[in-house]
Amino acid sequence: MKKRVFAIASILTVAVVLTASLSACGAVTESFSPAAASGEYREQVMSSTAAYDYLEWLGSEDMRSRYGSVDSDELNINYGIGKAAVSLAAEMEKMGYQPVEGVSITVNQEGYLSTHGGSEITGIMSYSTSLQGQSGVNVLYEKPATNGSRGQIYIISHFDNLFGTTTSGATVITAEGAYENSAAVATMLYTAQLLSGVETEYDITFAFLGSSVISANNNIYYCWDGADALLQTLPSVYGKDYNPVLVINLWRLGGENLYMYSADTATSYNNYFYAVAEADGLDFSAVPDYKHAFSDAFGTYVLAPSPSGVYHPGLLNDSIYFMNEGIPTLTYMSLDWESGNENSNPESLNVAYTGSDTLDNMKLAFGGGDTGTQAITRQLNSVALNIVNSITGENAAMFDSAVSTAREELSSNTDSLYGLSVATTVITWAIVIGLLVAAIVLRGKNVTKMVSRKPPQGPNASNPFTEFNRGGSSGSPFEEFDDNKKGGNNKNSSGGGSGGDDIFEGF
Repeated sequence: MKKRVFAIASILTVAVVLTASLSACGAVTESFSPAAASGEYREQVMSSTAAYDYLEWLGSEDMRSRYGSVDSDELNINYGIGKAAVSLAAEMEKMGYQPVEGVSITVNQEGYLSTHGGSEITGIMSYSTSLQGQSGVNVLYEKPATNGSRGQIYIISHFDNLFGTTTSGATVITAEGAYENSAAVATMLYTAQLLSGVETEYDITFAFLGSSVISANNNIYYCWDGADALLQTLPSVYGKDYNPVLVINLWRLGGENLYMYSADTATSYNNYFYAVAEADGLDFSAVPDYKHAFSDAFGTYVLAPSPSGVYHPGLLNDSIYFMNEGIPTLTYMSLDWESGNENSNPESLNVAYTGSDTLDNMKLAFGGGDTGTQAITRQLNSVALNIVNSITGENAAMFDSAVSTAREELSSNTDSLYGLSVATTVITWAIVIGLLVAAIVLRGKNVTKMVSRKPPQGPNASNPFTEFNRGGSSGSPFEEFDDNKKGGNNKNSSGGGSGGDDIFEGF
């Protein structure tokens, strides 16, 4: 009978696996054959030092102080995050981009935010952060479509850091935040440079986001307030023309493995961007099927809901707000997927938002010196080339095709995940109920056997459990399972385990 019970459990377990497999069958498998960039153009992009130069600039004395959440009456365009925002705006205007219409702040003569008149600074928006009474800023510039817009492509990256803030160990952070997130911002600036003179079928909006983290009571909390504020602002800014086709997020570049992430199940546009990377001979890694869930992050994240129910490197960034709205999103990132750290070296701790997050340390991770500089340059340029060659030129029509069904795919993936969740829940309960029924049946048959036996004869005839006390000395029918039995290994005995299951054990 026990074999039957285990057979039932096995069959039902197989049903769970089959359900998951059938759900996975809905994954997108569309393939693409995009055109590679011309050899001359590829060489021009990949040999440029522009992205690396921007990375050094962002770490300069003028730009490195960019903490993103300050008292509203202290936000000033002459220093800190305000000064950095104005400097980024100036770079975008130098390339020929224009401020997004309707986006501006007003400052007084001293440069502080003002609600009582003053000078208007276009291309910069302010918003309240997660800390009461504090504000942050975003920088928004755009390039209108060449011949009528088919919607907007948003290229985003958060530009704030923790320079000058104090950690829980009372240590003031003096690192410029090369990995989190200057390398990504530098790549975004280089991408803007490459796109400035190119015809596009979509409006291209560049959004430099502030307030990815906040510091309170010497603790750091991830919140991505800048992304949230941008998402709330865009519909009113674009009005009836609001049509977000794709959000491209650059995050934590300069690490070990270069990934592109769109969703926990395949999407056509994700496959398309990888196909372009392959055509251009760029070194991108496939996102692992295993989506490691970070339990240790829960205490330091002001978490937006996860579209898949778990959190992993693909979701623990600004992209999550757009994904929750069903907006197609592609995140470029370079890291060790398993740990979420810059690299997989077990002796290398996470450098993000620490005093170790410097350009020199980033170069050391790639061998240091010129070798490190060249490796970083190659990675940042690879991202820029992939973006430009994917959305313009000969591949523009293929890009249209890849993103045309993006929303439907994401909706279908969400429905599939929900359906799988429901099916798994039902089958799990079926297993539990099945095992309980089987156990009851098994117990009933044992009782029937016990009652139907002839009464034992001899001096122990008065003890109906004698037959089951094989070699026992206490006379207890449950001696074998006694928690207090000497030498017992019962997990509930004193000195045993924790007495409870840690659902995060292993993470």
